[in-house]
Amino acid sequence: MKLKELASILDLSIVGDGNVEIVAPAPAEAASPGTIIFVANAKYASALESTPASAAIVTKEFARFAKCPVLISTNPYADFARVIEIFMPPYRPAPGIDPSARVAPDAKIGVGASIGAYAVVSAGVTIGSRAVLHPHVVIYPNVTIGDDFRAHSHVTVREGCTIGNRVTLLDGAVIGAEGFGYVEHNRGLVKIPQVGIVILEDDVEIGAKSTVDRAMLGATILHRGVKLDDQVHIGHSCEIGEFSRFAAHVGIAGSTKIGSWCQFGGQVGCADHAKIGNHVMVSAQSGLHGQIPDGAIVAGTPYADMKYYRRYAALWWRLPELFRRVRAIEKRSGTGGDE
Repeated sequence: MKLKELASILDLSIVGDGNVEIVAPAPAEAASPGTIIFVANAKYASALESTPASAAIVTKEFARFAKCPVLISTNPYADFARVIEIFMPPYRPAPGIDPSARVAPDAKIGVGASIGAYAVVSAGVTIGSRAVLHPHVVIYPNVTIGDDFRAHSHVTVREGCTIGNRVTLLDGAVIGAEGFGYVEHNRGLVKIPQVGIVILEDDVEIGAKSTVDRAMLGATILHRGVKLDDQVHIGHSCEIGEFSRFAAHVGIAGSTKIGSWCQFGGQVGCADHAKIGNHVMVSAQSGLHGQIPDGAIVAGTPYADMKYYRRYAALWWRLPELFRRVRAIEKRSGTGGDE
């Protein structure tokens, strides 16, 4: 499409020729004639002077570097994401129910929904408009799901769970699996019944092979906009605040409360009953416990404030050298032992 058409869809202003043809988005390093790129960082602003791209999405301050027409944006990365979706929309099957699917007679399916091959929709289920259930999705009884739901292949949503609007579950995700709870009794283990549910609010996305366990009682809750990467585990009775994001392999033990807008790096582990504030950032492979205040930036196991952790990390590699020096001093002074 012409750049001016794209600008109209994105509601962005143009500097330069709006009649140039745009055929695809591209990263700056792979730009070619007909493509549109974005620049949001001063480090890459100089690339605008020589790019072969036909257009760019930039902030107002970077527009002066560009030799091609530009769209002025306050958030070029976000608008570039919209461009990708315009030119390369996600796959969506046609509405309808595949003949091999099994849908309970009393299930309520919204207008424009698509239910794929061998999918199962159980009794008492309500699914909103324009939902997509890809092949082999299983929805247990008495689940309520909002509009524009997407469940990719082999997703399972267990009984009684509640899912909001525009929720996406990637391949193999499990919502409402039984929580991990046992008590020792008579030289054995007694399983604690897990009879609660999971609530996923609007705009939640769950990564492939990730699991959100049902509560023992009550609900495990992921509030609006929470995003989980692949192979993340949320334990029973947890509550995750709005727009928090967890990278792959994060594990959150049961009854943990996490605030809004938190960011956890990959392989972070969190002990049970922890209380994490809002806007907390956690470095990859850190171990969390207890309480962490709003706005903290932490790293390490056990965790420490990032500024202290960096000092520990710098000293760690020097420990063998420091140990040798201490032993040498002890020998000279005659205070050292044999250990």
